[in-house]
Amino acid sequence: MEDIMKKKFPAYFKNFIIPEWAREQRLDVFRACPTGKVDRLSFLNSFEENGFKLLDEERKDDPSQYSLSVCTKYRDIKRFMTMTSKYKKPFVIAKGFTNPSYGICLETKEWKKNIGEKYKGSHVDWWLYEDAEPFKDFEVYNNEY
Repeated sequence: MEDIMKKKFPAYFKNFIIPEWAREQRLDVFRACPTGKVDRLSFLNSFEENGFKLLDEERKDDPSQYSLSVCTKYRDIKRFMTMTSKYKKPFVIAKGFTNPSYGICLETKEWKKNIGEKYKGSHVDWWLYEDAEPFKDFEVYNNEY
């Protein structure tokens, strides 16, 4: 699998600098699935999910606008889904892990701590290599809500 993926980031990654603390690591995480399924479209990073447009032009060099968001705690992903209108009931939450062969990641609390800011959530930014298929390492965890 690693031979197929050349550990190359998409070309638009030149728009920002990935935090120096990001690394290939395996973390058990949850993902909110906007399509209602554990599929490729539910695992697009924020930039791609938004049609290759930034959510906030004033923060165009913010690495979090280009990452796939996951959380290490179920309650945090559940809270996110209930606050975001694109997630319709029944919600689908997937559980899996950040496979190092798909990209590098960083827990937001570690990132913020390293730059002197406080953060209590379990959010993780995951910057995926081209052709990564992270959905293959996830399964439906809960779709009751």
